[in-house]
Amino acid sequence: MKLIIFGTGELAQLAYFYFSHDSEYDVLGFTLDSSYIDSPSYLGLPLIPFEEIVDIYPPNEYKMFIAIGYSKLNQNRIDKYNQAKSKGYVLASYVSSKSTSWPGLVVGENTFIMEDNTIMPFCVIGNNILVFVNNMISHHMVIKDHVTITSHCAIGGNVIIEEKAFIGQNASLRNNIVIGRGAIIGTAANVVKDVDDYKVMMGNPAKALEIDSSEIKL
Repeated sequence: MKLIIFGTGELAQLAYFYFSHDSEYDVLGFTLDSSYIDSPSYLGLPLIPFEEIVDIYPPNEYKMFIAIGYSKLNQNRIDKYNQAKSKGYVLASYVSSKSTSWPGLVVGENTFIMEDNTIMPFCVIGNNILVFVNNMISHHMVIKDHVTITSHCAIGGNVIIEEKAFIGQNASLRNNIVIGRGAIIGTAANVVKDVDDYKVMMGNPAKALEIDSSEIKL
């Protein structure tokens, strides 16, 4: 299957490596908004203006992956995800063969799950999600669209993570709770109860800071 990657940053380089070494996809080029292009190629492959991508790599022949990080609570990634969908592209997902999962795992579009994650049965993982390394994703979890889970997080069963939430490194989330839309769970936070939308949680046990998550620069 033929794949184009949007982006030229570290995540794009990682995506190229993972897709090339551990998937059915053949990465054939990169794309970026024309105002950010200063070279005709990236990693030895063509770098095409996003404004022209449909004419050169048509969506009926190519899939795309949006390799943008989680800045602005993933908003930059969300915007480009929506733009690529509006152009007609199916967005590729990746689940590392070096992670552990079970039959029946549901994963949406443009979701990227790296190595050494344990994903228990009956999980539903949505669209446009980043999951870095060494996380415990327990049974009957629902991870909604545009979420970022960093590394070494332990998440209990029956947890719901709402859209645009960010889970920091080494965080611990007890079972049967809901993490609100746009919430930020800080590094090493121990969350033992539901978290409201756009809250920032820190500490053990985690407590909400007196700021909105939109004020945090990730």
